[in-house]
Amino acid sequence: MATQTTTLRGWQSSGQNMLSSQQAQPTPKASPIGARPYKDFLTPALHRRFTRAAGLILALCWLEAFLMSHGAGYFWSWFPFSTTGLRALLLFMPCLAVFIVRVGNMHAGHLNTTSGFETFVSHSTSLRTLATIVWYVYSAWFFGEAYIWAQGQERNLGWVDLGKSYERPRVNENPIILRWLFVWVALAQAMRHLARDVDRIQVEVKEQAAQQQQGQEKQEKGASRIPKAVLDLSMQKKDILNRILQLTIAGIIATGIPLYYAIIRRFAWPMAYTIGRIFFRQLPASAAPHGIVHPGTFIWQAFTSVGMLVVLWEVSNAVFTSCVSEPPLKREHPLTSEIKDARGTIISRSTDPNGSLLRGCRAKKDVPKTFAFWELYLICVQFPARRKTLFAEADRKDTAGQPHNIWSQVSQLCLAEITAISDRIAKSQEPLGSPGNAANTQLQQTHQRQDTFSLPKISDRRVEDNPNVFQQRSQNSIAHTAGNLVKSVGQSPGAVSPLVPRARKAIEYAADRSLSKDTQDRWRNSDGLGKEAKGYMTQFLQTPLGEPFRQTFARRLQAVVFGVPYSNKANVVHAARSLTKLVVSSLKEDNFGFAAKDVSGIIRTFTATIRNVETFVQVGLTPSWTDVGFDERRDRQLAGSGEVGEVVAVLRSCLREMVLTFGEYADSVGLSAKDVGEARETVGGGGAEMKQVQGT
Repeated sequence: MATQTTTLRGWQSSGQNMLSSQQAQPTPKASPIGARPYKDFLTPALHRRFTRAAGLILALCWLEAFLMSHGAGYFWSWFPFSTTGLRALLLFMPCLAVFIVRVGNMHAGHLNTTSGFETFVSHSTSLRTLATIVWYVYSAWFFGEAYIWAQGQERNLGWVDLGKSYERPRVNENPIILRWLFVWVALAQAMRHLARDVDRIQVEVKEQAAQQQQGQEKQEKGASRIPKAVLDLSMQKKDILNRILQLTIAGIIATGIPLYYAIIRRFAWPMAYTIGRIFFRQLPASAAPHGIVHPGTFIWQAFTSVGMLVVLWEVSNAVFTSCVSEPPLKREHPLTSEIKDARGTIISRSTDPNGSLLRGCRAKKDVPKTFAFWELYLICVQFPARRKTLFAEADRKDTAGQPHNIWSQVSQLCLAEITAISDRIAKSQEPLGSPGNAANTQLQQTHQRQDTFSLPKISDRRVEDNPNVFQQRSQNSIAHTAGNLVKSVGQSPGAVSPLVPRARKAIEYAADRSLSKDTQDRWRNSDGLGKEAKGYMTQFLQTPLGEPFRQTFARRLQAVVFGVPYSNKANVVHAARSLTKLVVSSLKEDNFGFAAKDVSGIIRTFTATIRNVETFVQVGLTPSWTDVGFDERRDRQLAGSGEVGEVVAVLRSCLREMVLTFGEYADSVGLSAKDVGEARETVGGGGAEMKQVQGT
């Protein structure tokens, strides 16, 4: 123990000596203010992923275009430079509309709301929802026109049905119904898109660097040449197939065709007939809808076409999610690093990698901030050479222009994500009428009284330059006098309006005629009326119709711990693990001793955050009266073992690793016996290692 403490103190003293020598020489590193923005690295990476996803979807469009081809011969049915290639490009336009929706609505973290009704209100009042519906409807309409054009008159999808030789031409109702089915399925797909929160970036946290290294070695050896998006798609094939079948069957048989004959037909048929009369003069002046032509063929066309459209939507979403959710790496290097190829040619230039990374961690938008913290975590775990640079830059200015080393800025950003949990918990427990709010309200009321009772000054009036000022003043005085006369009725102390007794008698007469004496007594009592109304609302909340209005304990807990409107879980996990890895690695890599003075504060912060969350889950958060199915023991235990429990487990494992690493050096890093004991108790360590730490 003494030897290890001496070693740590010697490490700190040597670090201070090296720091003094380092400060004598100015560092060539630029400040983060002058560094390139993080979006300059992230945006090109997202463009490359977008292009890769578009290439895979274009191959799917070519396959569907091949299935649509008929009567063109074997060679021309698959040859790209033919009508098949043209159809593939036309089919790619609906997929491009889905990509536009994904790019416009892309966010990190799931939507945090306290109830299903709040989620509905959040979506219904957002312009993103309207844009999603519009783009999906456009996608379905464009696909329908491409499909009907590819099938043509030969498949009974022409605008006019010529019929037999002895029959008069008539407007074909088959393409009308088919177009309606495409639009109806688009509306259903848009609603499901929003309900499933498809636009969320699937940020995956890989805990073991060994598994990542094995995956890289397999790629280098050529063991797997299949793109990652295709592998992810094969893993989700069952779920995608189920969604395709459900939407196709429900959109055609269950709702689409019945809704067309019940409502849509009376509006769609006159419009289609008017358009048909413009291009086909031989049509009669008026005609009634005649129904489906060749029902068996039409049903087959409806199922196959709607199925192909839903396949394009589902695969486009799955491929886009897989490509965009890849780690922030470029050629197995962090995005902000300077990357060179085998010949030494610079592929990606970065004059200040750490400065750009810091700007990304300070970003206000959630997408670049999430990718920046993700990259920081990968740097701390997989790239030791780059990790050492986080301790090496001693002369660097922060955003305020104050000199701070790179370690202090990184640790502050990571701790800010962790302490934000405690801040949100404390804010949620503040009473509505807190002293600060009451003081502000009293001050505002005082100012209002002073403004009300103070006399107007003559100097505050502006000079009148209107020639009709005397006439307007006489009219205004008459109106003012009449208004005061009207307002004086019932406003004087003790005055009674002459209309009040008559209105009261009318209300009492209606109540005696319609309500019993018991009901009137309950209604006259405000407490009884409130209890009765709350009882009715509780009964409604217990029904399936009231389920969207329930504010469940788990949802309210996640909203407080992870923040709103989108969850901050990924950033908290990445920040905690990155900071832990840096603190543990500082024993060997921090030559200047920057991290030693901050270890005690970091351990205290982790301990306090874990305790605050656990206390909040057990006793701090009171259930809402709308949570009619709340069970004290069950729901608190389930909420603590859900996503909130996962984050607490991560914080606890990080705290355990830091205590095991620095517990023996507690005195040297500023940790008291109380701090170590609280940390050990928080970790729940009863093992030999933790007992040894407590004993020291």
